[in-house]
Parts: sequence; C-alpha cells; structure tokens
Amino acid sequence: MHELILTTHSVEETRDFGIFIGKHAEDDLFIALSGTLGAGKTHLVQGIARGLDIDEVVTSPTFNIMNIFEGRLLLKHFDFYRLDREEDLYNIGWDEYSVGGVTVVEWADMFPGLIPKEAIRITIEAESETVRKLTIQWEEQAPQKLVKEIEQYVAGH
Repeated sequence: MHELILTTHSVEETRDFGIFIGKHAEDDLFIALSGTLGAGKTHLVQGIARGLDIDEVVTSPTFNIMNIFEGRLLLKHFDFYRLDREEDLYNIGWDEYSVGGVTVVEWADMFPGLIPKEAIRITIEAESETVRKLTIQWEEQAPQKLVKEIEQYVAGH
C-alpha cells in the first residue's frame, strides 16, 4: 500500500483538495473516506462535487445512506455510519450503485470488505480546530493517472 500525507489548515483547503480530485476524476473512481465525526469528510466530498461541476448542495447522506448528484460524472455519495450490516447496502442496490461514475463512501472503515482494491482511501484526522491531516492510501490497482496528479498536488503543498 502506498501512502501520502497532506495537511490542510482550513475547511477551504480541505474542499480545495476535493475540488482537485473532482476535476481529475475519471469514470469508475472509488474514494473511501474515514475519520471521526467532524473531521471534514463531508467538506472533502463537497469539494469533489464542485470539481465534478455539481452545483447542488452536498450534505452527508447519514439518514438516506446514499445521495446521487449529476455532474460531469455521476457522484454517488454513501454514508455507512448508521448501517449495522453489509446486507443493508445490498438491499438498496450496492452492486449497481458502487460502480461507474464516482463513488465516495464516508465511514468506509465500517465495512472494509466492500471497498475495492482500486479505491483511493483517505483518512482525515482533526489535529486542531482548523488543521486536518489527510492520509491518502492506495494499492497498485488504483487509477494511476489520478494517483500521479495527487502526488504532484501533495508535493506542491
């Protein structure tokens, strides 16, 4: 597993990284987010949505489990927080919804068996009220073009 660390110093910087990911996203991208409540997972997803040219307000789908947004690519935003079992996801069509477009899962660490090897995993830790440490991890199967873009982004920050 490969790993990079990015430190952001504001909500805007976290969103900016999301915008960067969204602008460079290609079809069938899977992003697995982890972090405590309030760490900034949804802020990152808001940025990804903006980078995908989505104008709608993006909020965490905690109670819906999934929200879908149309942009340059379809954004499927999942939140595993309130789920007890993987079967709950299959009941709403996980197999169909988790491929194509851009899939972003908050609380991905709750069901690690559902996260594909192609996923880019981002763990967000709050180091202070404004500072966030983003640990970005991926395996060889991850989209290499995006990985190279992220490596350049992190090197420049």
